[in-house]
Amino acid sequence: MRKMKNIRILGIDDAHFIPHSHGHTKIVGVVMRLNGYIDGFLFRDITVDGNDSTEAVISMLKSKYAPDIRVIMTQGITVGGFNILDIRKICTETGKKVVVISRKKPDLEKIKKALRKNFYDYSKRISLIESVEIEEINAKGYKLYIQRCGIEMEDAKRVIESLQIRGAIPEPIRIAHLVASAIYLGESKGKP
Repeated sequence: MRKMKNIRILGIDDAHFIPHSHGHTKIVGVVMRLNGYIDGFLFRDITVDGNDSTEAVISMLKSKYAPDIRVIMTQGITVGGFNILDIRKICTETGKKVVVISRKKPDLEKIKKALRKNFYDYSKRISLIESVEIEEINAKGYKLYIQRCGIEMEDAKRVIESLQIRGAIPEPIRIAHLVASAIYLGESKGKP
């Protein structure tokens, strides 16, 4: 990843959901170039607290944008509640680098307690979270916690910093969050 000029990033965030509902929500993917140009949007449905987020992300990489995407970024390793991303599987099956970003350090003990209390397959979910080390970085003066697969720390930090346009969160994730919020607002008002 020494030459970063033309790479594209897939930033992912989830839409609003009703906790513990076992209903559905959407994940939104924003395909963005390092210069901030947006190439497109991808949407997938996932089950709240389900086990289908990994496959949903992998299916996004079967789109027309796939050849140009080099890095997948998500805000947190869980989407739609405790629908936990298997970032090693995403990295291996797509050949893309994966960076998970959190503003706050995940409280693993609290997460494990919640998983044990609410899920029969808690050990599998815990192992997905723990399968990749949580690392603290300083990116443009912001303390972030990341998990990564297929990418060196130096390159992960360079990509994050190159996409921090306004604040700590890289632009592809920020835009995905805005679109996901708009989807919720539209649906909550009965609009398509």
